[in-house]
Amino acid sequence: MELVKKSLLFLGLIAVSACGDKVEKSVVDCFGQSILIDVEHKASDSNASKIDFNITYPGKETVDNAVRWDFGDGTVQDFTGRDASHTYTKAGTYTAIAKVGLNNGHCSFDIKETVTIK
Repeated sequence: MELVKKSLLFLGLIAVSACGDKVEKSVVDCFGQSILIDVEHKASDSNASKIDFNITYPGKETVDNAVRWDFGDGTVQDFTGRDASHTYTKAGTYTAIAKVGLNNGHCSFDIKETVTIK
């Protein structure tokens, strides 16, 4: 009976240890991928207040198609794909934030980009 108890305890510890390795690896992978995601922006040629944003990601994972943008002026909008445009109505400096996911939300990041409108 004592051998059975020790065997079950040993198997339980192995199962917990294996689970912990998977969780830890997942966290490390998300952190590593977050370094690769960036947002770039440029003003439209026809209107300096219209900003075109683009999410860049050279990694191996799949960028989720839906991106929620907070443009920093009170406007929050969902876009499909890596590109978005927004026209600011007042001069100022804004922090645009793209909520980007990888692999169907497995990893999620808030990527910030500072925009100055003159």
